[in-house]
Parts: sequence; C-alpha cells; structure tokens
Amino acid sequence: MFCQILYCPHCRNALAEMPDMYLCQSCGQSYPIVDGIPSFVDQNTSMDSFDASAFEFLFGMEERHFWHVGRREIILDALRTEVLNVAKSRMLEVGCGNGSVLGYLKQNGVSIEGGDIFLEGLRFCRRRVPSAVLYHIDLMALLFRNEFDVIGIFDVLEHVDDDERALVEIRQALKPGGKLILTVPAHEWLWSAFDVTSHHKRRYSKRELVGRLERTGFDVNKASFYVFFLFPVLAAIRLLGNIWRGTRRADRNNRTPSYPELQTVPLVNEVLLGLLRLERLLLRHTGLPCGASLLVVAQKKQGAS
Repeated sequence: MFCQILYCPHCRNALAEMPDMYLCQSCGQSYPIVDGIPSFVDQNTSMDSFDASAFEFLFGMEERHFWHVGRREIILDALRTEVLNVAKSRMLEVGCGNGSVLGYLKQNGVSIEGGDIFLEGLRFCRRRVPSAVLYHIDLMALLFRNEFDVIGIFDVLEHVDDDERALVEIRQALKPGGKLILTVPAHEWLWSAFDVTSHHKRRYSKRELVGRLERTGFDVNKASFYVFFLFPVLAAIRLLGNIWRGTRRADRNNRTPSYPELQTVPLVNEVLLGLLRLERLLLRHTGLPCGASLLVVAQKKQGAS
C-alpha cells in the first residue's frame, strides 16, 4: 500500500483519514467509505455521460468482444514500450468502469488502482478484481497531487464537457515526468447514432488532441491511430447508417437497442481480434496513418504545476 495524501475536491486542502470516512478539517466536508470504497463524489454531480444500467451487459461482453480484448492488449503493449520500469510504476486508471482494462493490466504485473464517477461500475470492478484499490471520484476534481507515475484514461475523455480542464486535473495528479496514456474515438465525420447513445461529446482528430495535450502541460511522445485494418468497413457502416437514420446531434437522448459494434459473432470475432493483434505488433515500431480510434502517450512537462 502506498503512502499518500488525498486532497479535498471542494477546497483542495489535505484530508484526514478516519476509520469510516475522510474529513477535511479546512472546510468541514466529510467523505464516507461505501462498501470499502472511499467516496468523494458530490451526490448533486451530473452523471449523464454514461448509461449506468449498461454495466452488467458490459461486464460480460467486454470479456470476449474483439475490440475490448484487442484494445487492452494494445494498452499493455504501449505501457511496456513507452514507460520505463512499468512493473515498478504506480498507475491510476481514471474511468475504470467495471475493471476490464484494470483487471487485465493487474494480471500482467501492473501496479494499478482505479477510480470512477459511477459507484455501480466500481462494484463490478471489485467483483472482477477483489484486491483492487478503488476510489469513487470525479475526473473534474481529482484528489491527488504529484502522486502517480502513470495515469490511464481509456475512452473517457470524449464523455466530458471540458476536456482541457480534465487534462489539467490529470497532469496535477502525475508525478514530475509522469506519463499519461489515453485512447479516444477518432474523426468527427464518423459521428453516428452509436456516439449519441454512448453520450459522447465529440470525436477527435490527431492534431486536435495533440494540441489540447500540449496546451495543458504535456509533451506528446506517441500518437497513433488504431483500428486501421477495419477502418474502411467501419467508415462505410457509419456513413451509410447516418444516411439511413438521418442522425443529428440533437438526437442525443435517443436510445437504439442494438448496433453492429456490440455484436460478438464467434468466428468473425476471432478474425477481427487477429487483425487488432497484428496492429499491436505494428504499433511497437510505427504509427498507423488512419483508424477509428487514437492512442496517445504523453509526458508531464518539466516544471508544469
């Protein structure tokens, strides 16, 4: 267990740890420990960026779906390639959800903790990884200062309104020289009903994402697309689907029960996973020129505070 200081999300002063809660002696705010998970999320915080009822479905689907399996393998490979002594580095995953990535990284020797704004997601994460250190936290008001060697945020940044403020919070939680590894959906022109239902605020171009990281105190070490081999097929499905549905951003509150992206057809799933695994090998040596997602590894700038 690491020795650390946690900071009050309200006034940013240090918290005192009590047997069943954390207490801020500066502003008087108290934070309970719920089911063994310290909770620092204001109950009035808006949490409409994700459908919490999906956690149970995702808990099973993410174990086998090619995109989720391939993505977590790509993330582990990037960590091993881009982070010196990753086995000895302390890592936090912000937006860990039900623990699909966290559990996989922990099984592969990464010293990782998790945080999420959805307590229900953290309960599923605890089922998957009983020994995990977890925090009920809001990305927009993190409790940490100069605490972690690595922070991961995987397909979360597109859900928040003020993504630059979120990146500043992450930068402050990193140790000097600490690394950020993140994934996001790419290309605004791929926007579809799936993004609407997923409560995305945006999709990113590589230039846009790199610019936001540089403005918020990071140096970008690696930036590459992935989901490269499937990109032409996915783009065609998205664009044709948009024409068929007449999708607009104003339709954000609509619910569509099923998408091709969520289906797991055994033989097809294995073929698609094989293609993502080939991409993983290529990413060790080069960036991919296009794809449906972006992978970025960035480093906290020296002197950034």
